[in-house]
Amino acid sequence: MDRVRRDGNWADPLFQIGRRSSSGAQAAFIEAGGPVSFVHRSAAVARRFSVPLPVLCRCLPSWRVLSIQLAAILSLAVTLAPRAARAVDVAALDIKRLSIEELMDIDVYSASRRLERVQGVPSAIYVLTNEDIQRSHVTNIPDALRLVPGVQVARVDGNKWGVSIRGFVGGFAGSAAARTSNKLLVLVDGRSIYDPLFGGTFWESKDMLLADIDRIEVVRGPGGALWGANAVNGVINVITRHARDTQGGLTEVSVGTEERASTVARYGWQPGDKQYARVYASSVQRDKGFSLSDNAYDALRMVRTGFRSDWEKDARDALRVSGDWYAADAGQRDAGTSVAPTTTQSVEHRGGNLLAQWERKLSGTDSLTAKFYYDNLRYDSRSIGEKRDTYDLEAQHNFTPVERNQVVWGLGYRNTRDHIRIAANAVDPAQRADVTESAFLQDTIALVPDRLNFTIGTKFEHNSYTNNEWQPSVRLAWTPIESVSWWAAASRAVRVPSRLEADLVCRGFPAVACAADSRLGDGIVTEKAYTYELGHRNLLTRDIWLDLAGFYTKYRELVTLEQNTLFKNRMHGDTYGVELATRWQATPSWRIDAAYTYMRMDFEVDASSIAVTQPSATERSNPHYQFSLRSALDISKDVQFDATLRGVDALPAFNVPAYTALDLGLGWHPNRDLELSLVAQNLLDSHHPEQTVVPNGSGTEVERGYYAKLRWRF
Repeated sequence: MDRVRRDGNWADPLFQIGRRSSSGAQAAFIEAGGPVSFVHRSAAVARRFSVPLPVLCRCLPSWRVLSIQLAAILSLAVTLAPRAARAVDVAALDIKRLSIEELMDIDVYSASRRLERVQGVPSAIYVLTNEDIQRSHVTNIPDALRLVPGVQVARVDGNKWGVSIRGFVGGFAGSAAARTSNKLLVLVDGRSIYDPLFGGTFWESKDMLLADIDRIEVVRGPGGALWGANAVNGVINVITRHARDTQGGLTEVSVGTEERASTVARYGWQPGDKQYARVYASSVQRDKGFSLSDNAYDALRMVRTGFRSDWEKDARDALRVSGDWYAADAGQRDAGTSVAPTTTQSVEHRGGNLLAQWERKLSGTDSLTAKFYYDNLRYDSRSIGEKRDTYDLEAQHNFTPVERNQVVWGLGYRNTRDHIRIAANAVDPAQRADVTESAFLQDTIALVPDRLNFTIGTKFEHNSYTNNEWQPSVRLAWTPIESVSWWAAASRAVRVPSRLEADLVCRGFPAVACAADSRLGDGIVTEKAYTYELGHRNLLTRDIWLDLAGFYTKYRELVTLEQNTLFKNRMHGDTYGVELATRWQATPSWRIDAAYTYMRMDFEVDASSIAVTQPSATERSNPHYQFSLRSALDISKDVQFDATLRGVDALPAFNVPAYTALDLGLGWHPNRDLELSLVAQNLLDSHHPEQTVVPNGSGTEVERGYYAKLRWRF
């Protein structure tokens, strides 16, 4: 991973923003539903240190016990941290005070796996900073992503979200459950949280401490050339903050009508010279949604705890180790049938992860990175259970072979082992180990230095489902003047079949029209996408910035569910659209952000298909337009007022009408370390649906809500 030297300091590209100094089969269907550089002050080797993992318990603790645990963890951190500095929260250093020109000059990492100036990136990329997240007053990552053009977010019920980029919300074969998006790759610090069982991300258990997020980089469009399979329509990379930037203590307490209760305790300290660490614990309790039949059962209770340590050994080497553990109980209401009543259950989510990353600076432009992570996941519902262990090892080398070439290449190995439980053993084999081996190479050539760059690259992967896959990409970026850039790209990306698509068998379901013990996904292949993009960025004035992107994608061999209950690759079609983002600094104390997305889809099945999956349903399950308008106003140095207006087109396939939502937030800072917020969400109606809601089935509506939050830094 590339780390560039600025003003004598090393800037970590993955964990900082760099500011430039220059300026059952059926049951399974339902289930799926500025930048702050760290400074090396000395070459002395820091002493070793370790952060113990918290003792884990299988059962979810009571909330009274949890409060005691939060306080105990914080007290323990204070006791172990004699060298802790006074609270330092880098987000409080006010990114909002940077000019529009400076904000558009930040560096991003996810588009090319190296730091590069956002103004010249040849991709449709949008960055949500920690300041953006805090000023929007959201309480989870999916709601924060509503602010990004091209990203569709729909709340399925009180604890579940569907998130997609450029369409295709829903699991395999366009499942109406809309819980996952199998053409979107989600990363946390480069660690994939994509679940290969369903194909997508379980947002209800993958949410995290918002105060620890440095930024969220959202790349709209194919990312397979660098990040691999399933990054068909985009990549979301949640980048957490260096432990150096979270020194001191932080506590948060919030109470509300929908966000019923939330507590956070975090402490960061410096165990030794050039060593930084933090520990945290949090709890969340969300209320159930609105049900037309008054039988909602979708509340959520979740606890999380974790740590991070960063060791800057010397001017060449840096080591990061981090880990998290979570436990969540999510209510779920399962749709009834003519012969079976509606049932409710509490779905268990348990899991944890451990990540270690080492970086070595080889020269002023060259670097070497090695990363290993382990991820453990447990999902347990009445109809399906998943136990999964994932081991991932990756090495990356950034170097400049000649003056005009910037090359990044890497190797990867991933081993994921699972144990799947479905009624009648309808997955065969029930236990499986899958291996993915990969290599990628990308070269950025400066055809005209500082003006015209050409990028070409590809990723090769060998997986256990479809063997070998190539995902090439070519990109061109033209910057005629400092404030204006144009870019174009052509890419190929693929989606690998999910575990359920590949291994479901017809067993134990007499009402299903398929041959006994037949494999439903026999012969299924990867879905392919060929995408062509054109974009423009323009700093119109010192106070107005514009970002425009257009795309056209040809999809081939999309998965369909046929009438004989077999998965086949028998749908194809096109999507096209435009995405607009703009930012206006109206006054020194008032900033306005606006975003607009327009998209159309046109699909059809092959002549040989007898698909249950209808192309019209796919087309009508994604909005034609979305917009957002966000205002951040500093009334005084102590009082802030924020407003967000959002609008989403109708989803006829789900019988969801178009809706508009308004959120308001008022923040008061009596001093630098204390903040009180009052927030009102979804003010324009008492409740509204965002996904399929049926009186006797799953899904609930989003309700108007209010909450108050107290934050204290010490």
